[in-house]
Amino acid sequence: MTDTDQSTQPDADEPTRPAEHGGGEAAPPIAGDPSTFPSDAELARTLLHQQTRAALSTLTAEGFPYGSAVSYSVDGRGAPVVLISDMAEHTVNARRDTKASVLVTTPQSGRSDPLSTARCTLVGRLELLDDPLEVRDGYLERHPYAAYYADFTDFGFWRLEVAQIRFVGGFGHMSWVTAETYAEAGVDPVADGAEAVIEHMNDDHADANLAYVQGLAGLTDATEATMVGIDRYGVTLQAATPAGARMARVPFSEPLTSGDDARPAIITLLGQAREALGQ
Repeated sequence: MTDTDQSTQPDADEPTRPAEHGGGEAAPPIAGDPSTFPSDAELARTLLHQQTRAALSTLTAEGFPYGSAVSYSVDGRGAPVVLISDMAEHTVNARRDTKASVLVTTPQSGRSDPLSTARCTLVGRLELLDDPLEVRDGYLERHPYAAYYADFTDFGFWRLEVAQIRFVGGFGHMSWVTAETYAEAGVDPVADGAEAVIEHMNDDHADANLAYVQGLAGLTDATEATMVGIDRYGVTLQAATPAGARMARVPFSEPLTSGDDARPAIITLLGQAREALGQ
């Protein structure tokens, strides 16, 4: 479940960049079993699956990046598909130079730092689809309003043929993912219902969250805990300890295969946590 892709090494003439954040002030290690986090390829596929709007960047005649907001869907390999007009500036750019990128971000919630959330940039070349039937239905399912203009003669379906992906999961969490690894990765089956599960656990079962980090992640001095993530492999929590905030990762005994598996898996974890705590 860990990435096999490594961040690309810079060429000899590429400008150097710092190797770490904060001048070397490392964050405390993640408690529990951080090896059970989804791979960045899986996280990227899931992010693209969940969102529907993106920033499309094309190149102007002068070679400058030109950004625009677009609606998108994805095909079976996770490649973004857009429906755009020949009159649009980005389409004019794409007909001249097919190099482009698509940036997808996680919506900001509340007053949280938007740079702490996941985002993904896919780079490649835009291709006009002569026979878009394979992607048309999927696009209109995500964007039913587009049926009004999908058959206008100046509109066409374009797909980004992905060459490489840069995934950023938050501060200090980033990697390059190959197009092949991205295409082969699966969308997390728990993703669509994750927000509701997290809200329920934090609102109604704070005691269970605390038991997870104390009994299964080794943070026995934790005083409270909040669930911040759930996926097919486990749950991620933030715990308050006398030494400060700590992140914790608690895995399920087996990967989940559907969103319906989340509730029984969480209940099973609670039993394991209470047993470990002698309760």
